[in-house]
Amino acid sequence: MQANQEMYDRFGVAYHAKRGREQDSAWNRYLDQPMIEALLAGITPCKVADLGCGSGLLSRWLKDRGFDVTGADFSQSLVDIARGENPDIGFCVADIKSTPYPADSFALIVSALVVHYEQDLAPVFAEIARILQPGGQLVFSMHHPLDEVTSMGTRIDDGRKVRPYFHNDPYQFQMAGMDLTAYHHTFENIAQALFANGFVIEDLREARMIEAAKEKFPEYYERTNQYPSFVGFRASLRLDR
Repeated sequence: MQANQEMYDRFGVAYHAKRGREQDSAWNRYLDQPMIEALLAGITPCKVADLGCGSGLLSRWLKDRGFDVTGADFSQSLVDIARGENPDIGFCVADIKSTPYPADSFALIVSALVVHYEQDLAPVFAEIARILQPGGQLVFSMHHPLDEVTSMGTRIDDGRKVRPYFHNDPYQFQMAGMDLTAYHHTFENIAQALFANGFVIEDLREARMIEAAKEKFPEYYERTNQYPSFVGFRASLRLDR
């Protein structure tokens, strides 16, 4: 995690600029964000923490829709940008496994494309369970487990080559000039980590790029409507937790 943190601190401004360009942020705008919005459907505005908030884009979206938002991220660079662009939202630098918030602080936790950076999900969900009110909800997205073990480089019958699935190993990828490390998680691993910390899975979505992107980004649209890229969950914390 320290190496990833250093990457985001070093390239925070470039990453934020990338997110502001439609071409470079198509996967966020037209794939992940619509999935997050679908998972949040029906949840009334409440007190929410955006964990791994980056430069505050999702926090802003939530604030504009009436939510009482707090954001946390491990990158000082990104938090500085978030604070500068959103003076009406409180942000802090924090590890998502150890936040400064008191127990039972929030009715909702959101986290977009963050938890795949953690090899062990149990401490992440344990901390979220600590700061979430009983009966509260967690909405998060991450790299799709199948996408993590497939490759477009080698095609078999016009498909993808699938590598071994049952492991929790690291893998590297590049984004906005950054060399980042994430970890593969099976669906079983994700579910068991949630169950062990008192969560019940209410919804699961496998992101597909929305129709509005079909003409603008035909290659992305075709790829994401044939092969999975991101997955999202909505889970609630048991009242007897």
